[in-house]
Amino acid sequence: MTELEVANVVGMITYQQELDLAALAETFDERDEITDVTYEPADNHWLQTRFAPDDTYVAFYRTGRCSIAGCRSIEHFETMVDRVNAVMRELLDFEYEPAAEISNIVATSDLGSPIPLELLTLELGMDAVEYEPEQFPALMYRGADHVILVFASGKLLCTGLTDLEAVSEAVDDFGGRIQAVV
Repeated sequence: MTELEVANVVGMITYQQELDLAALAETFDERDEITDVTYEPADNHWLQTRFAPDDTYVAFYRTGRCSIAGCRSIEHFETMVDRVNAVMRELLDFEYEPAAEISNIVATSDLGSPIPLELLTLELGMDAVEYEPEQFPALMYRGADHVILVFASGKLLCTGLTDLEAVSEAVDDFGGRIQAVV
Protein backbone atom coordinates (compact mmCIF):
# COMPACT_ATOMS: atom_id res chain seq x y z
CA MET A 1 0.00 0.00 0.00
CA THR A 2 1.35 3.39 -1.03
CA GLU A 3 1.66 6.03 1.65
CA LEU A 4 -0.72 8.90 0.98
CA GLU A 5 -0.77 12.45 2.23
CA VAL A 6 -4.17 14.09 2.09
CA ALA A 7 -3.83 17.61 0.71
CA ASN A 8 -7.50 18.62 0.64
CA VAL A 9 -10.92 17.23 1.46
CA VAL A 10 -13.89 19.01 -0.08
CA GLY A 11 -17.51 18.35 0.77
CA MET A 12 -21.02 19.70 1.06
CA ILE A 13 -23.66 20.11 3.73
CA THR A 14 -27.27 20.38 2.62
CA TYR A 15 -29.78 22.32 4.71
CA GLN A 16 -33.37 21.69 3.72
CA GLN A 17 -34.22 25.35 3.38
CA GLU A 18 -33.25 28.47 1.49
CA LEU A 19 -30.61 30.65 3.16
CA ASP A 20 -30.79 34.43 3.51
CA LEU A 21 -27.14 35.17 2.74
CA ALA A 22 -27.30 38.88 3.61
CA ALA A 23 -28.68 38.08 7.07
CA LEU A 24 -26.12 35.30 7.57
CA ALA A 25 -23.29 37.67 6.59
CA GLU A 26 -24.40 40.22 9.19
CA THR A 27 -24.66 37.56 11.88
CA PHE A 28 -21.37 35.89 10.93
CA ASP A 29 -19.53 39.23 11.23
CA GLU A 30 -20.28 39.12 14.97
CA ARG A 31 -19.07 35.55 15.58
CA ASP A 32 -15.62 34.86 17.01
CA GLU A 33 -15.33 31.45 15.37
CA ILE A 34 -15.68 33.02 11.91
CA THR A 35 -12.53 34.94 10.98
CA ASP A 36 -13.54 36.30 7.58
CA VAL A 37 -16.88 37.05 5.92
CA THR A 38 -17.25 38.19 2.31
CA TYR A 39 -20.62 38.69 0.70
CA GLU A 40 -20.68 40.72 -2.48
CA PRO A 41 -23.79 39.62 -4.42
CA ALA A 42 -22.86 41.78 -7.41
CA ASP A 43 -19.65 39.75 -7.84
CA ASN A 44 -20.53 36.31 -6.42
CA HIS A 45 -23.78 34.56 -5.65
CA TRP A 46 -22.44 32.93 -2.50
CA LEU A 47 -21.32 33.93 0.99
CA GLN A 48 -17.65 33.20 1.66
CA THR A 49 -16.36 32.59 5.18
CA ARG A 50 -13.35 31.24 6.99
CA PHE A 51 -13.69 29.36 10.27
CA ALA A 52 -11.09 29.63 13.06
CA PRO A 53 -8.69 28.35 14.20
CA ASP A 54 -7.27 27.15 10.87
CA ASP A 55 -9.22 29.43 8.47
CA THR A 56 -11.03 26.56 6.75
CA TYR A 57 -13.03 27.90 3.81
CA VAL A 58 -16.80 27.53 4.04
CA ALA A 59 -19.13 28.87 1.34
CA PHE A 60 -22.88 29.22 1.78
CA TYR A 61 -25.37 29.24 -1.11
CA ARG A 62 -28.92 30.58 -1.19
CA THR A 63 -30.14 27.11 -2.19
CA GLY A 64 -29.33 25.80 1.28
CA ARG A 65 -26.07 24.13 0.39
CA CYS A 66 -22.76 24.79 2.08
CA SER A 67 -19.33 23.87 0.67
CA ILE A 68 -16.32 23.14 2.88
CA ALA A 69 -12.82 23.12 1.38
CA GLY A 70 -9.29 22.95 2.73
CA CYS A 71 -9.65 20.13 5.24
CA ARG A 72 -6.47 18.07 5.72
CA SER A 73 -8.22 14.83 6.64
CA ILE A 74 -11.61 13.17 6.74
CA GLU A 75 -11.65 13.72 10.50
CA HIS A 76 -10.99 17.44 9.94
CA PHE A 77 -13.89 17.55 7.47
CA GLU A 78 -16.19 15.83 9.98
CA THR A 79 -15.11 18.28 12.69
CA MET A 80 -15.86 21.21 10.37
CA VAL A 81 -19.29 19.77 9.55
CA ASP A 82 -20.04 19.61 13.29
CA ARG A 83 -18.78 23.19 13.82
CA VAL A 84 -20.73 24.64 10.90
CA ASN A 85 -23.87 22.76 11.96
CA ALA A 86 -23.50 24.06 15.53
CA VAL A 87 -23.43 27.64 14.26
CA MET A 88 -26.30 27.06 11.85
CA ARG A 89 -28.46 25.39 14.55
CA GLU A 90 -28.24 28.63 16.54
CA LEU A 91 -29.35 30.67 13.52
CA LEU A 92 -31.85 28.44 11.71
CA ASP A 93 -34.83 26.49 12.91
CA PHE A 94 -34.30 22.83 11.99
CA GLU A 95 -34.77 19.52 13.78
CA TYR A 96 -33.13 17.24 11.19
CA GLU A 97 -29.50 16.23 10.78
CA PRO A 98 -28.24 18.03 7.66
CA ALA A 99 -26.82 15.70 5.02
CA ALA A 100 -23.05 15.97 4.67
CA GLU A 101 -20.93 14.26 2.05
CA ILE A 102 -17.38 14.36 0.78
CA SER A 103 -17.25 15.31 -2.90
CA ASN A 104 -13.49 15.16 -3.52
CA ILE A 105 -10.28 14.05 -1.87
CA VAL A 106 -6.95 15.34 -3.17
CA ALA A 107 -4.02 13.19 -2.05
CA THR A 108 -0.35 13.02 -2.91
CA SER A 109 2.15 10.20 -2.88
CA ASP A 110 5.84 9.81 -3.68
CA LEU A 111 7.12 6.79 -5.58
CA GLY A 112 10.64 7.61 -4.37
CA SER A 113 12.44 7.85 -7.69
CA PRO A 114 12.34 10.00 -10.83
CA ILE A 115 10.03 8.96 -13.65
CA PRO A 116 10.86 9.48 -17.32
CA LEU A 117 7.53 10.95 -18.39
CA GLU A 118 8.26 10.75 -22.12
CA LEU A 119 8.95 7.01 -21.85
CA LEU A 120 5.89 6.50 -19.65
CA THR A 121 3.73 8.35 -22.19
CA LEU A 122 4.98 6.12 -25.02
CA GLU A 123 4.59 2.91 -23.03
CA LEU A 124 1.10 3.66 -21.70
CA GLY A 125 -0.06 5.14 -24.99
CA MET A 126 -1.37 8.55 -25.93
CA ASP A 127 -4.95 7.30 -25.64
CA ALA A 128 -4.40 6.58 -21.93
CA VAL A 129 -2.53 9.71 -20.88
CA GLU A 130 -2.01 13.35 -21.72
CA TYR A 131 1.45 14.85 -21.60
CA GLU A 132 2.31 18.24 -23.02
CA PRO A 133 5.41 19.43 -21.12
CA GLU A 134 5.35 22.85 -22.77
CA GLN A 135 1.85 23.36 -21.30
CA PHE A 136 2.04 21.56 -17.93
CA PRO A 137 4.92 19.73 -16.21
CA ALA A 138 2.97 16.57 -15.30
CA LEU A 139 1.60 13.59 -17.16
CA MET A 140 -2.17 13.31 -16.70
CA TYR A 141 -3.90 9.97 -16.44
CA ARG A 142 -7.71 10.00 -16.49
CA GLY A 143 -9.29 7.00 -14.82
CA ALA A 144 -13.00 6.25 -14.93
CA ASP A 145 -13.67 8.39 -11.85
CA HIS A 146 -10.38 10.04 -10.97
CA VAL A 147 -7.34 11.87 -12.34
CA ILE A 148 -3.72 11.14 -11.43
CA LEU A 149 -0.98 13.63 -12.17
CA VAL A 150 2.51 12.12 -12.45
CA PHE A 151 5.50 14.42 -12.01
CA ALA A 152 9.04 13.63 -13.19
CA SER A 153 10.18 13.78 -9.54
CA GLY A 154 8.15 10.63 -8.81
CA LYS A 155 5.36 12.45 -7.02
CA LEU A 156 1.74 11.63 -7.80
CA LEU A 157 -1.41 13.62 -7.14
CA CYS A 158 -4.80 11.90 -7.21
CA THR A 159 -8.10 13.76 -7.30
CA GLY A 160 -11.75 13.01 -7.97
CA LEU A 161 -12.48 10.20 -5.52
CA THR A 162 -14.51 10.47 -2.31
CA ASP A 163 -13.11 7.61 -0.24
CA LEU A 164 -9.54 7.18 1.06
CA GLU A 165 -9.52 3.46 0.33
CA ALA A 166 -10.48 4.13 -3.29
CA VAL A 167 -7.73 6.78 -3.52
CA SER A 168 -5.20 4.30 -2.12
CA GLU A 169 -6.30 1.59 -4.57
CA ALA A 170 -6.13 3.98 -7.54
CA VAL A 171 -2.64 5.20 -6.58
CA ASP A 172 -1.41 1.65 -5.89
CA ASP A 173 -2.78 0.40 -9.20
CA PHE A 174 -1.33 3.21 -11.25
CA GLY A 175 1.95 3.11 -9.31
CA GLY A 176 2.21 -0.57 -10.26
CA ARG A 177 1.66 0.32 -13.91
CA ILE A 178 4.40 2.93 -13.68
CA GLN A 179 6.83 0.51 -12.04
CA ALA A 180 6.18 -2.06 -14.78
CA VAL A 181 7.16 0.51 -17.41
CA VAL A 182 10.20 2.20 -15.86
